[in-house]
Amino acid sequence: MNTSKSPVWLDCDPGHDDAMAIILAGNQSVEKTTANAISILEASGRSDVPVFMGAKKPLIRVIKHDPEIHGESGLDGTDLLPKCNKALYEKAESSTAINEMAKAILESSSPVHLVALGSLTNIALLVTVYPQVIENIEVFSFMGGAIGVGNRSAVAEFNILCDPEAAQIVMQAGFKHMAMVPLDVTHTALVTNSVLNQIESKVGPVNKNFSIMVKELMLFFKDSYAKTFGFNNGPPLHDPLAVYYLTNRASFEEKLMRVDVECGNGMCAGQTVCDIWEYSTAQKNCYVTSKVDVESFWEAMINSMALAAKNSPL
Repeated sequence: MNTSKSPVWLDCDPGHDDAMAIILAGNQSVEKTTANAISILEASGRSDVPVFMGAKKPLIRVIKHDPEIHGESGLDGTDLLPKCNKALYEKAESSTAINEMAKAILESSSPVHLVALGSLTNIALLVTVYPQVIENIEVFSFMGGAIGVGNRSAVAEFNILCDPEAAQIVMQAGFKHMAMVPLDVTHTALVTNSVLNQIESKVGPVNKNFSIMVKELMLFFKDSYAKTFGFNNGPPLHDPLAVYYLTNRASFEEKLMRVDVECGNGMCAGQTVCDIWEYSTAQKNCYVTSKVDVESFWEAMINSMALAAKNSPL
């Protein structure tokens, strides 16, 4: 595990798995997910972390939401989550995310780690308007895509399908180190009953209310995934894995390959085309992860929950 500190910018759309990713370091309208980010930071005792509102819609496509998975608020399932602080929301709304991202990256004295947990619209806008930021980004990791089966079509994962044109811009941006954490990996990190029991036994003694909040969020997520996808052993905790990659790259199996995104409107729209067999003559652009040490991931995740619980005002 890498214990050195690096500046991190998290581009997210807080639903249930994004909320856990914030704890470790969405899926509704940008207004709701901005409010969710502010609320989960307050619940974790980190209201000092600034939040900025991102793009309100994809580059050219109709916006997609996922209420059947994350509920109408984008973070349904608990009454313990603090209500969004109005002043912090107004501050988040007053400036655009890409301008603040660019400023933070360009002014950072250390190379920045950039993580994307939703559609890649904000990242595409960032590298288009401010291409110079790429020089000061050490690693860009994102949760999205699939080597094999999709989750919002036969071949497409939700985050990429929401804005495939943005995703393809990002694929062509020329990051020094870009890493993709696809469904093939995230579907192995399930919130099982054993995980829920560990949350109760290891986080509960630190802060009972925080532990209950996390469990309630996870149980809502579990029920949604069982109804929608038939995941009866627990839902996959997708997004924290893209954060985990930054400090625990050795826990992943990965391969550098060419990845492009299908931007048509047919059955394969939004597919991440991973050139596993190296047919393409185009430059390899992405480290595609294919496996993770699930036990080590959950150990880090639950330790982070306990730390957040210690700082939580709940």
